[in-house]
This record gives sequence, structure tokens and C-alpha cells, in this order.
Amino acid sequence: MNKRERLLSTLLDKDFSQEKAKILDTTVRFILSDMGKMYIDFWNTEGPGVMVFQPKSQERSMFYWTLQEIHSAKETCEHENNGDLAESLRRILESAQKIDPEASAGYIINDDDGIRYFQIDYNQLTEK
Repeated sequence: MNKRERLLSTLLDKDFSQEKAKILDTTVRFILSDMGKMYIDFWNTEGPGVMVFQPKSQERSMFYWTLQEIHSAKETCEHENNGDLAESLRRILESAQKIDPEASAGYIINDDDGIRYFQIDYNQLTEK
């Protein structure tokens, strides 16, 4: 069990209650809000793109990837006949091009489970 799994298991133990659920939900909202502020800073400095997290990387555990860089990586994959990765990057690029940074943000997680793209809509984070 890795560190993340251990942390989740302590939060989601057999005594998981509505109160714990609200605390967990609030914590996630705070983290996403802070990440959103960082995302907008990158967007304003670098231009449109996505934040990339590589938890196992010693050199680049987090960086910002512009649309141009994603496009270039996709073309490299196509040139090297890495069709699956090229298709994933094409889908990420297509989605990331539609981001309004005041309303949402794009994140890539690249780890042992592969590459996953998430787009967080900050308008849906508010409690209903």
C-alpha cells in the first residue's frame, strides 16, 4: 500500500461518517481552490495549457504544459509511431483548448497507472 492509499484508508475507515465526509469534501475544495489560483497564474504567464503532476519524478514532479508543448509532444508521438499516446495527447489538447481559466482548469497526472487528464469545473465545486 502506497502513501496515498494509506492516507485514504485512514480517512475512509469503517467509522466513516457524514461529518468525516464533510471534512474530506471541504479539504478537497480548499486544495482545488489553491491549485486553481496557481493554474490561473501559469495561464497568465505562460498562456493556455494544463498543469502536469508526476509524483514519482525526481526532476519534474509538477510543471505547466502549454498547448503548443502538448501539440509538439503529440506530433513527436505520431512521428515515433506511438499511436496510443498520440491519441491521448490529441484528446487532452482538444479539451484543454476549450478551457476558460476563470471557470475551470486542466490537470494531467502521469504515474504508474498511466496518464490521466482531469478538467475541474470550479463552478460545480460550490455546495448546493
